[in-house]
Amino acid sequence: MNIYLSDKLKELRNQKNISQEKLAQYLNVSFQAVSKWENGNSYPDITLLPDIARFFDITVDELLCVEKLDENKLFKECSEKAGELFRAGKRDEALTIWQEAYKQMPNNIDVKEMLMSSYFDTDKNKYFHEFVELATDIYNSDAKGQAWNMYYKGQAVSQLARCYAERGDMETAQEWALKSMPIFNSSEIISALIDKGDELLSDVAFCTYWFLEELFYMACRIDNDDNINCGNAYKQKCFEVVAKIFETVYPNDDMGFEQLQHLYNLHQGIAGHEADGEKNEDIVRRHLERAMECCEKSASVKNHTLTNPMLHGWRVSDVPNDNMMNLKLMKQTLAEKSYDDFRSCEWFQKLEMKIAAL
Repeated sequence: MNIYLSDKLKELRNQKNISQEKLAQYLNVSFQAVSKWENGNSYPDITLLPDIARFFDITVDELLCVEKLDENKLFKECSEKAGELFRAGKRDEALTIWQEAYKQMPNNIDVKEMLMSSYFDTDKNKYFHEFVELATDIYNSDAKGQAWNMYYKGQAVSQLARCYAERGDMETAQEWALKSMPIFNSSEIISALIDKGDELLSDVAFCTYWFLEELFYMACRIDNDDNINCGNAYKQKCFEVVAKIFETVYPNDDMGFEQLQHLYNLHQGIAGHEADGEKNEDIVRRHLERAMECCEKSASVKNHTLTNPMLHGWRVSDVPNDNMMNLKLMKQTLAEKSYDDFRSCEWFQKLEMKIAAL
């Protein structure tokens, strides 16, 4: 916000052909004070601003020449710039965009949510305190009369739970996770979607995308957390269920690089648990081959618009610079000791040959 009071005062006084003395007399100040205001050497007391505005028949904002910030326009510009940087792998630079936006729009809930998510996606450990402070602020914000803000509250709670879980603080993670249920089961969330009108379907698409991300990371937490004593069979079943949901929502593997990477991780996780447990060759083979298929598709996937009506034209644009990343991971997977019992199998050797040829 820029204020140009000195120039505005002089302009208004000249327009009305009024002397500094007359204005000073009306305000009960010296003409020298008015002169200093117009020269920019000082400013009038804040209590005089309404009187000055009334004298010239204008508002205080007009008197101060306040440049109103077009928050919608600025938010859109920041979203485009940050989005391009994020997709290019420049997450720190994308974070800087939202940090600067937050300085200009500290009360904008959309900016707060984007900065919170940027802290989380960039480095939730490095920015742990900043992330927790902002996410907690969003959760504690007064969303009354602003139904769509309830969605942001839910996202803040979910990310807080994930963040604490990944830091090993399962007690705090559980506390935050329990707070999410009343939010996502609330009528405000439904109202929020309805209030969006024509944007409803695209919002549902985003929620679907976000929900699947949460499911994937939940399965990974169950798999990696030693404090969760549920056994490999249960962890394997979690992967199977989430993989099936992914393949239902994204038919014919019509998904982006990140989703293909998730699906690869799910199938190789299923194969790994089976190889370490029951060692059913058919199950290990089926899921390793499916993991390989996901890797191959991720190496050639392009930015495109999804076709599933559930995702309502959602456009994926997350292809990294190194689109061979998943194939490299697959090579490491096949080298794991868990698969030593299957190395002599013809199908396993074909997978190794295919990886070696790429």
